[in-house]
Amino acid sequence: MSTRIMSLRRLLCVALPAAALMAVAPMAAHAQATHIRGTLSAVTDHDVTVTTHAGKKVEVPTTDKTGIFLVTKADMSAVKSGKFVGITSVERNGKPVAEEVHVFADSLRGLAEGHYPWDRDSETNMMTNANIAKIESVGGADVLKLDYKGGEQTITVPPDAAIVEFNPGTRADLKTGRQVFAIERDGKTVAIVVGADGVKPPM
Repeated sequence: MSTRIMSLRRLLCVALPAAALMAVAPMAAHAQATHIRGTLSAVTDHDVTVTTHAGKKVEVPTTDKTGIFLVTKADMSAVKSGKFVGITSVERNGKPVAEEVHVFADSLRGLAEGHYPWDRDSETNMMTNANIAKIESVGGADVLKLDYKGGEQTITVPPDAAIVEFNPGTRADLKTGRQVFAIERDGKTVAIVVGADGVKPPM
């Protein structure tokens, strides 16, 4: 489990529809968020328990406002020009290289759009949620030209990068044994990303 400062707008982007986002966008600039990564060890009508990768059990409260999303295994054929994607990247030889790519369903286009620090692991890494403007093949890897509001990035996706599709989910997807990535703020769970059977949410 790790924490980072991220804008309230980005947190709400993960869980709320576009109409609601328009209402909350002008709100406070920053808020403390907690990221929880692990395996669902218990599920009730109101809460779930996550056993983190370090073996700690964490109670995660949920409400009908908690966004639930499902990620399924994919490959580079799902990464196409015009798609909206999220990419966790690290710097290699002065250039950003993807550790994972999650391809958003079209209905989720624009969620958490931007380029900002992330906490996937101890090595400095960034999250980029953006539209794919162009894909080029360079030296056995795919190089993505990405556009987002306020900027652009060029990120190399090596053959060993994890790739998943990121879709809206339901409470029925919260099953014990599945791996999850959850975002909490002020004791409330904003979103839970669930891995389909055998899939680990790579973000």
